[in-house]
Amino acid sequence: MVLCLAAVVFRVYDVQQVYGGSLKKAADKVIDVTKPLLAPRGAILDAQGNEIAYDVPAYYVDIQLQHLRPYADQAAAILAPILGTTESALVALLSRDDRPSEWIQLPTPVEATVKEKLAAAFDAHAWAPEATKIAWYNDITFTPTELRVYPYDEFAANAIGYVSKGTGQSGVELEYNKLLAGTNGVMSYQQDPTGVPLPGSVHITQAAKPGDNVQLTIDDTIQGYVEHEMDNLMAKYHPAHAAIIVSDPQTGAILAISSRPTFNPNQYWKASLDALSQNWAVSSAFEPGSTFKPFVLAAALQTNSIGLYQTFASGQITIDNQTIHDWNYTGWGTLTFQQALEESSNVGFSKIALALGWPNMNKYLNLFGFTQPTGIDLPNEATSLLFPKSGQGQLELATAGFGQGIAVTPLQQIAAMDAIANGGKLMRPYIMQKITAPSGKVVQETKPTVVRDGFLSQQVIDEVRQSMVLDVSDPKHGIDSGAAIPGYQVAGKTGTAQIVDPATGQYYSNRFETSFIGFAPANNPKVVVYVTVYWPKTAPDEAWGSTVAIPPARAILQECLNYYHIPPTGSVSVAQETQGAGQVQYVETPNIVGMTSAQAKEALAKDGLTGMFVGTSGTVTRQWPQAGIQVAKGSKLYGLLQNSAGTTIVMPNLTGLSLRDATNLLAALGLNIHPSGSGYVSSQSVAAGTTVHIGSGVDVTLRP
Repeated sequence: MVLCLAAVVFRVYDVQQVYGGSLKKAADKVIDVTKPLLAPRGAILDAQGNEIAYDVPAYYVDIQLQHLRPYADQAAAILAPILGTTESALVALLSRDDRPSEWIQLPTPVEATVKEKLAAAFDAHAWAPEATKIAWYNDITFTPTELRVYPYDEFAANAIGYVSKGTGQSGVELEYNKLLAGTNGVMSYQQDPTGVPLPGSVHITQAAKPGDNVQLTIDDTIQGYVEHEMDNLMAKYHPAHAAIIVSDPQTGAILAISSRPTFNPNQYWKASLDALSQNWAVSSAFEPGSTFKPFVLAAALQTNSIGLYQTFASGQITIDNQTIHDWNYTGWGTLTFQQALEESSNVGFSKIALALGWPNMNKYLNLFGFTQPTGIDLPNEATSLLFPKSGQGQLELATAGFGQGIAVTPLQQIAAMDAIANGGKLMRPYIMQKITAPSGKVVQETKPTVVRDGFLSQQVIDEVRQSMVLDVSDPKHGIDSGAAIPGYQVAGKTGTAQIVDPATGQYYSNRFETSFIGFAPANNPKVVVYVTVYWPKTAPDEAWGSTVAIPPARAILQECLNYYHIPPTGSVSVAQETQGAGQVQYVETPNIVGMTSAQAKEALAKDGLTGMFVGTSGTVTRQWPQAGIQVAKGSKLYGLLQNSAGTTIVMPNLTGLSLRDATNLLAALGLNIHPSGSGYVSSQSVAAGTTVHIGSGVDVTLRP
């Protein structure tokens, strides 16, 4: 015992004398470090409460290369499978000799299970089993942190976003970063001269406060439908970009949203800059094409600029020495403006836009929300590009009527179509449902926000809805029958817009933006679906909204109807479904010219129509709409009773008539109305009983 004690004393003396100086210098170089301790980030949840992004405990890994470098190949073969990387990449990392320190830090933190495997691997040091004198366990250190996990990889990735170095970089992660991030704590440790924490020296001096949880409106089932259809789209057409949005039109809640290109947020560093920087559904603006036509039609009907059953000659129209053709170049002869929507006639919508005029066009662009971003709670929302006042000519007005020459966003179109679907309320789209503290207390909740209401009458809404239903179901004129779902009324409209070459300012001849927007059931919409595909790689004669965008949109609508357990309201046979599920019937207007008022009323009644007549005697000399026009059963025809036809008529008394009745009645008389105000006619510029020439204008004032 004495001998042992003497040996210990001698060893202490020897160490002090021989190594004391160097040990003191090394100790002097040890640095006390204080660093922030990342707070556990709050989770992101879908509408059902499932976690779609969350933090797990993790560790930064530092490795000492001095001993490992000679065994880089052997070590990489063992460590690469643990780290989920390639051997070649790890060999390059373990072979580095360009650092002033012999230590390296792995590029991403590892989870606890990986930490344990790494520690065991260094304890075993199977890459150098003979090197037993090396304390391999000291050549790897682990510093606590948090690791963000996205269990469903690319699922809604562009909307959810990703986190780098504890900070949200895009999507919801960026939009709600402050709430998700929580409050960091403080940790202290000692580090050696090379900057590596000394084992056993790490202490948490102030605990971190976890972040709040953000629950979204995204429905995991509907998002699954959308991702499936998007994957099919990408595999078939390989477009440059694509986006699909599904909304609840009653609230503006986003039920599903997907963009391409996309990325895996678990490995965001492998993604392209385009995928990381763009959420095509949110941050893009482009020429919408014919999906814009329902909004122009609604504006024109609301302002009484046109009548739904008013006719025009399709085919072509020349404006400012520029000729606009219908998409089939020849047109379809004489159409009503309702049929212009069904056939997607650019000539028809040029004429509608010209009748609407720039003042009304600008007014309704604003009312529908096309003049500003929607305000959705996602970052980097784009806005529209519209003609400036100085560029608002007749040609520009005409092209805007069919969605070319202007650029709008997918979200603006969704919000505007929500308004038609829900009965006239422009809703603000939103994706955050509520925010809860770690305790479970709700600290913030989104309530549906009505941006504006009352700018469309129920009659106009019904007419636009039904015109969209006919676009899908009318076997004679509807060109979007591919969207029909047996047993249900689907309201829809496709679009096919040319894409501008930024280098020349001219349209490409072989690049198109194809799209579809619609809702179902049409009489009580549950969802609005928008699909847009930018430059599908297919033959130009196959690059149509009806061929590219309708199939995924129809599939999503069908899945949603099944998911919400909405039963069919009509026959499930395709032949009967083309009649619009029997909810609205159409008849052809009879020719009542030459009939007395009694005869005309009888003829109209046989077809389920009613009449309004001006004049006290004679026979019908003019009618509106003209004979042979398809109108909804129950519609009203207007006729002029005279003893003989001529170029003049007697002005009727319009007082008390609705704007629609006054407009249609004057149309039957061949007069042009110039209304102001809203409600019912209170005064007219041409007194009742005055003889006026056909083609004259009449100013009318309306009051509630």
